[in-house]
Amino acid sequence: MNISSNAISIDHGQSREQAWDAVETYFECITTCSLDDGECITRCVEQLRESDD
Repeated sequence: MNISSNAISIDHGQSREQAWDAVETYFECITTCSLDDGECITRCVEQLRESDD
């Protein structure tokens, strides 16, 4: 039982790291967009949503 508990902790940590990577990628993306460019910002949001799947 202890082994499976550790596996769950590892998976949880990896999931958290992946979420932070996705958020970092999102912020990098929107910083390249002009505030007036709604399409660029929408693309960044869509990338973030896709990374959540």
